[in-house]
Amino acid sequence: MTGQPYEQFRGWTEMFLSTSQASEKARGEGFAAFMAYAGELIAQHRDRPGDDLIDLLIEARDEGDRLSEDELTHLVFTLIMAGHETTASMIIRGSFRLLCHPGQYAELVARPELVEPAVEEILRCEGPGGNGLLRLVTEEIELSGGTIPAGTVVLPNPAGANHDPSAFDDPRRFDTRRFAVPSPNPHLAFGHGTHYCLGANLARMELQEALRALVTRLPGLRAQDDLPTVRWTGDGLIHRPVRLLVKSG
Repeated sequence: MTGQPYEQFRGWTEMFLSTSQASEKARGEGFAAFMAYAGELIAQHRDRPGDDLIDLLIEARDEGDRLSEDELTHLVFTLIMAGHETTASMIIRGSFRLLCHPGQYAELVARPELVEPAVEEILRCEGPGGNGLLRLVTEEIELSGGTIPAGTVVLPNPAGANHDPSAFDDPRRFDTRRFAVPSPNPHLAFGHGTHYCLGANLARMELQEALRALVTRLPGLRAQDDLPTVRWTGDGLIHRPVRLLVKSG
C-alpha cells in the first residue's frame, strides 16, 4: 500500500478532519486503511532503518520502550495526516490573503527576499488548525478580564493571541514587511512550550518554497473570481477556500 497517490491522502484527511457526508462505516474503513498504511510504513523502516523521525520513534518503541506499538502507529498516522492537510490549507489560505493585497504580492515578485517574513505574517494571520487544545487550570490565574479559578477547563484561542494589540502593532493589518526587520516574533501558529509543533521547521520551509515558486513563476498571478464570493469550508478542523481559481499574465 506504499506510495499512496495524493488524492488518497487528501480523501483520508478530509474524511477525518471535516464533518463530511461520509457515513460512519466509510469513516471507519478509511481510518482502518490509513492505519494499515502507517503500520506498513513502520514495518518498512524496521526492515531498512534510516535516521529520520519515524526511525527515532521506532527506537523509542523497540529500545527505550517509551511507546507502545499502538501509540507508535497512531503517532505516525497523526504526523502524516496533520503534516499533509495543514500545509496544503496554509498554501491556499496564504495565496488567498496575498491576492487580497495585490500590491504586496507585486512587492514579493520584485523582492523575493521578503518571502520568509511574508510567510511569518501569513502564519500570524492564517495560523493552521482551529482552536488550541483543552487545558485544565491547576491553580487560580489572574488575567486582565478577570480570574480563572483552579479546576476550570479552558480552550485557548491562538488566533486571538495572534491579533493581540499588546504583542503586534495594528494587528488587523496584513503586512508582509512586519517581520522583515529582526524583531520578537511571538505568534502562536505552531503553539508554544511542550506542545510546540514538531513539524514547524519543515512547515516553514514548505510554505517558503511554495510562495517563492508562486512569485517567481507567476508574477502576474491574480484571482479569476471576485474574492468576496469565494466559498470556504465551514466544517470540522479544515478551514480554507473550497476552490480558488486564479489566472496569470
